[in-house]
Amino acid sequence: MILVWTKFSLLLILVYIFGSRVTKSSDIIAEKKGWGRAFMGVVFISMVTSFPELFTGISAASIVKSPEISLGQIVGSCIFNITIIALVQIIFRKNSLFRNNSKNDLFPLIFSFLLILMFTSSLLISFRIRILNVGISSILIFAIYIIFLYQIFKNRKAEKAGTNYREKNLKRAVISFSISAIIIIAVGFYLPIVGKELATKMGWTDSFVGVIFLAFVTSFPELIVSITAARIGAFEMLLGNIAGSNLFNIGIVFLIDIFYFEGDIIADITDKNIFYIGVIAAGMNMILYLTLLRGKVIRPFFKIPLNAILILILYVLSLGIIF
Repeated sequence: MILVWTKFSLLLILVYIFGSRVTKSSDIIAEKKGWGRAFMGVVFISMVTSFPELFTGISAASIVKSPEISLGQIVGSCIFNITIIALVQIIFRKNSLFRNNSKNDLFPLIFSFLLILMFTSSLLISFRIRILNVGISSILIFAIYIIFLYQIFKNRKAEKAGTNYREKNLKRAVISFSISAIIIIAVGFYLPIVGKELATKMGWTDSFVGVIFLAFVTSFPELIVSITAARIGAFEMLLGNIAGSNLFNIGIVFLIDIFYFEGDIIADITDKNIFYIGVIAAGMNMILYLTLLRGKVIRPFFKIPLNAILILILYVLSLGIIF
């Protein structure tokens, strides 16, 4: 038992160290290349931090053969990712986070809402049509995901080179980002395995393991990156990373379905709780989007944003549904 907890703790420490480095390197690259923090968060960082969800989903689909665990941790990661923003808003409540938001910064957030809504709707409307062992719903979701990525790339904003990292070398930043990304991906591959081993030894249920515990484990890189981004004032990168991670999470349902040989992975989900969690994820996403679109945050209690309170209430509600 002690050995498992030790391995788990060491992996979390590695994610903390290299998650911080990948964020700082991304900020340097964004400034030097003029790509913008939001674009770096949506495209590059989100994919790096979301690889654990992909590995866990494939493992649950191909080995455990459990659609609930495989896609449950995907939806669970989506609600935890949005909750991360609420936690960051509370931790850094003295700062006015996300005050000046452009429409380009908010595009990924509305896209992630639509993709989550599409996935959730697929749980109700079961076509049970497969093309080369992949469900038609998964194919459609992936096609929309690719279209969204194209739109995000098309609408990215070019920025003038800043002066915050004038003395920093772009080549070193790229090398640092690459090495940190590889380590995070490697740790992300092993982290769910150790997490599952720990959950088995602790005697936790599959529902708790899939939607709560593994969702936290696989979203830990997003948590570290978000806190680091907030510390350096890269709020656009923080928002882009969370929205991009949720986009990636739903988009990879197609890749997970490839490794599920029992049928249509979405159609085979029988636990209605997954649908309810998906609805909550979409609701949390929309609350955040409307708050940022409004550009003014209401702070009723101890300068805590109202949207953060609502998101935390919905997260607690999701826990109640699972248990």
